[in-house]
Amino acid sequence: MKRFVNRLATGVAFAALTAGVASAQDKPYEGVTLRVLSTQQPWDTAVEAMIDEYEEETGARVVFDLYAFGQAVQKVGVELSTGSSAYDVFFLEASDVPRYAAGGRLAPLSVMAADADYDAEDLIASTREAFTYDGEIYGVPYFAATQLYYWNAEQLSEAGVDAPPATFEDMLAMCETLKEKGIAPCTALRGKPNTSENIWYWTQIMLGEGGHWVADFPNDMTPTVNSPEAVRAAEIYAELLTEHGIPGSVSAGYDDVVVAIQQGNVPMVVEGAPLAGRILDPELSKVSGKLGFAPPPGGSAGLQAPFTAQGWAVGAASRNLEAAQDFVLWATSKETVKAVTLNSPFVAVTRDSVWEDPDFIEAHGYDFGNGSFTEAYAEALAAGDPLYRLPIPEFRSMGDRVGLALQEIVTGEASAQEALDEAQEDVTRILKRGGYLD
Repeated sequence: MKRFVNRLATGVAFAALTAGVASAQDKPYEGVTLRVLSTQQPWDTAVEAMIDEYEEETGARVVFDLYAFGQAVQKVGVELSTGSSAYDVFFLEASDVPRYAAGGRLAPLSVMAADADYDAEDLIASTREAFTYDGEIYGVPYFAATQLYYWNAEQLSEAGVDAPPATFEDMLAMCETLKEKGIAPCTALRGKPNTSENIWYWTQIMLGEGGHWVADFPNDMTPTVNSPEAVRAAEIYAELLTEHGIPGSVSAGYDDVVVAIQQGNVPMVVEGAPLAGRILDPELSKVSGKLGFAPPPGGSAGLQAPFTAQGWAVGAASRNLEAAQDFVLWATSKETVKAVTLNSPFVAVTRDSVWEDPDFIEAHGYDFGNGSFTEAYAEALAAGDPLYRLPIPEFRSMGDRVGLALQEIVTGEASAQEALDEAQEDVTRILKRGGYLD
């Protein structure tokens, strides 16, 4: 695979990239140790398994510190917020790019667009744009995230259910029907209170009902998290979780949802499209060959599928900026991405060329006769709302606060209106501190 060797024009700004092996340097990063802080997910473990090749070519040593998703997000926050130089490369959700880029914690990577061999234009445009802040690219997306409706067609057909629900209201009615027939719980969903768990799920219901995070982004930043649409979405979410979800739903994360559908414990879930590879892992799955795939349900305002991207960014405090950038470009090159997808369950590809590659389609097509995985994935990505997560530094604080309100609703501590009214007050204060409101 191609190695990308770059050079610095000044001490802080990246210049043009030079692809391939530098004639004057056999191993240009001999003696350099790069530390990567990221998540324990298929992408990360697959790249880690391939790292000997990169180390042999460059002379660099690459050390991975991989954590469970929530732990990784917290640790990244601590390291970047304090300007620590302990790590060179960081996992980053696109919604956090404004937060850290505005604070000068990330090194710009826009020069990747200058290299024809890397072919930055091959990256799905929406994922590339998600890592752009104030005209600069601050990370490389490797993970295109949305959600799908996974349904055990064999089990549901026996119960008289032959098609996916069009709306979340329909999904509620379907669960009631299944309960009457002795099929319960009918689903599993994320209940853990934070931006990446219950908020990632609830937002699609809120948008589908016609709600929004603010009145008119970016012209009117008055928060609307207690609107009638947001309240109804919270009620739907809470009923699905408490009346039809798996035991322990209030603290469930995506791992719990994966296991529930993978092991046949529930007949349907709405969960991350990138998790299909794990759900259908032939060594673990009891439902491979039985599932159908569709875009997630919508609402009265139509389908508003989740959308975000995840990627790797280089910390501005890194002592190895050149080597760190080179590693990120190697890891997200066409050749590496294709190799990862063919040797792991990773399917959340951000490169158009890999989505169209016959080898990828053969390995991950997952069409068992009840809806094509790749077609459903493409349809959901196309329906993704670019403002699913507001591109402002304060968004995670907003999401985490509303996530706590959702947990209060689910546990019965407050009604949907009461909990979201209090969240509205706190989100208003967050936006005032950020200078968006008077």
